[in-house]
Amino acid sequence: MATHEDLVAYAARHTTAVSEQLAATAASTRAWSASAEMMVGETEGQLLRLLVAISGARRVLEIGTFSGYSALAMAEALPAEGHIDSLEVDPDHAAKAAEHIAAAGASDRISVHLGIALDTLERLEGPYDLAFIDADKSAYPEYFERVLPLMRPGGLIVADNVLRQGRILEPASGDPSVAGMRAFNDRAAVDPRVETVMLTVRDGVSLIRVRD
Repeated sequence: MATHEDLVAYAARHTTAVSEQLAATAASTRAWSASAEMMVGETEGQLLRLLVAISGARRVLEIGTFSGYSALAMAEALPAEGHIDSLEVDPDHAAKAAEHIAAAGASDRISVHLGIALDTLERLEGPYDLAFIDADKSAYPEYFERVLPLMRPGGLIVADNVLRQGRILEPASGDPSVAGMRAFNDRAAVDPRVETVMLTVRDGVSLIRVRD
């Protein structure tokens, strides 16, 4: 009987290979950080890239830059006039992301905004076509409410880590990241302003379409 890991590896082998630049960014991230697992995996990165391509997104909002891998994956599918605003609270992460973005020749397509995301969101103006949320899990309900008004009708919000490595199914937990994610998941599933599909890709990815 195949294990979950076997199926994940099979799916990866049957997903279009990442570009040399993304592979180099991933390798650099692993060499730089002991927390490289915070980076989206190759399959999820390709999913993000495909979602940008399918949706025709021109303006993308990202909450949580880390090393820049996910922003670079999405940027590969942007049209010539497209742009990504990526929000990061950690100065070291922002600096490494800027390094990777410059190495990829994407500095004109990706802006990294250093600071608390909820504060930065107050200063940004929509509409955005696609938003990717991958930051402080306890704050997902707040991110959701701040991002929604910035989205165009029909826009897509992509939320990462919605399964919390299975802990989302555990009884009431003292972990604020699990509690915050559970509240976010429950809200997104029934909010009349959106329609939601939760996928079991990697640690769980929810696709949330803003209703017209």
